[in-house]
Amino acid sequence: ERAGKKKSRLETWLKTAATPVFLVSVSRRVLFFNTGCEQLTGWTADEIVGEVVEFGSDGEPQSLRALISALCPPPEALAGRELDVPVFMPNKTGGHAAKLVRFIPIRDGHDHVTSVLGLISLLPPPPTDQSQSLSLRYHAELSALRWSLRQRYGLKTVVAKSPLMRRVLEQVGLARNSQVPVLFVGPRGVGKEHLARAIHQEAESPTGSFVPLDCRQSPFSLLQTLKRLLHPEADDVPVGGLRPRTLFLIDVEQLPRDVQERLLAEYQSDRANATRRMPLPRLISSSTELLADAVEDERLLPDLGLLLTTLTIEVPTLRERDDDFIPLAQAFLESSNRGADHQIGGFVDAVWPQLREYAWPGNLDELSLVVLEARERCTAPLIGLDDLPLRFRAGLEAQSIGPPQRSLDEPPIPPLEEHLAGIERDLIRRALKKAKRNKTLAAKLLNIQRPVLYRRMEVLGITDDE
Repeated sequence: ERAGKKKSRLETWLKTAATPVFLVSVSRRVLFFNTGCEQLTGWTADEIVGEVVEFGSDGEPQSLRALISALCPPPEALAGRELDVPVFMPNKTGGHAAKLVRFIPIRDGHDHVTSVLGLISLLPPPPTDQSQSLSLRYHAELSALRWSLRQRYGLKTVVAKSPLMRRVLEQVGLARNSQVPVLFVGPRGVGKEHLARAIHQEAESPTGSFVPLDCRQSPFSLLQTLKRLLHPEADDVPVGGLRPRTLFLIDVEQLPRDVQERLLAEYQSDRANATRRMPLPRLISSSTELLADAVEDERLLPDLGLLLTTLTIEVPTLRERDDDFIPLAQAFLESSNRGADHQIGGFVDAVWPQLREYAWPGNLDELSLVVLEARERCTAPLIGLDDLPLRFRAGLEAQSIGPPQRSLDEPPIPPLEEHLAGIERDLIRRALKKAKRNKTLAAKLLNIQRPVLYRRMEVLGITDDE
């Protein structure tokens, strides 16, 4: 009985202590959230206890997701390692505080980790040595970068700090505060659609959907889609109940001539007709080339070129964004933790030189895919060298060897990346044909996850109507 009273007093003391203390189970469910935590964050224990935490840094500043990300023990702590982690601890009413969380694994009599205790304290000055692991340091730096970008640019989903991308973000900020057409120019895979979505999501108009339209489709399909988007029937209820607010034209330089004429006529008449019942969607476009070249080659109508290029934003390649590489890779990994049973905290130190050495011809899309595939192979708290996909390792090896010398009468050997892409493209098409275009079945035939199949189809240019 005396032991029970002591235990009760201890629980009461911990619960009412001003020092923020919380407890998370090994299955990442919040078990305890004391008064100190409530005072620091503005959330009550009733709101937090029972929530499943996820390791990441992409939550809204005042959202529950931001808090449960800050409370999540790194995978290394869940595996039994005591860690100090700097975090931005959000407050429900706004703002945040830089704090240090000490994660202490709690073990049972069999030395198995059953839960992790979190103690929140003031953030001390940065250590002069580099004793903190790279994975935790990169997580903390990504979190700080996200907060900075939200404060300065109001952007929640873009990760960037390189000089070239800072210029892009300034232009994106201008686009957010207006309705002028925007053109993103850059090679494939640099994130043009992601930036377009950021403009749409952060614009002043709160409602309406973002509609991507691939301009490589047939003229008939494009015209039918435009008619449905620009002149909806009265009883035509859009998906999600939202009318299109942004029309994103992908590879606009490949838009067929008759579709160009239709689009131009619609927007020219809309400018002249202020009494239109519903405003036309805002135009945002992407291209792999400056539209002046397409106009000069007579592939694009001059007036349409002028309409689409009110604000032109050139997006750099991944190789030109050296300062962004580490936070981007960390961000792709942390985004993949959302909803996953197995949380991964980062990459072992030996992985980074390999990732940095590769040329990344597919830019951000390729980096995202490699990170995701490595994540699917990883069973440890951190991604290791053996988790990197075979395709990435083969490409890196081919890159280091370089093109071989050949005699004049010997046929050229295609680049390995191009050759592998051709083989992969053929396999996917064969699987889709055998599965009668059923992507779930095709993914099973290829022994990959369905989201991976979707991403590979997009990267390799395989369309649904092939």
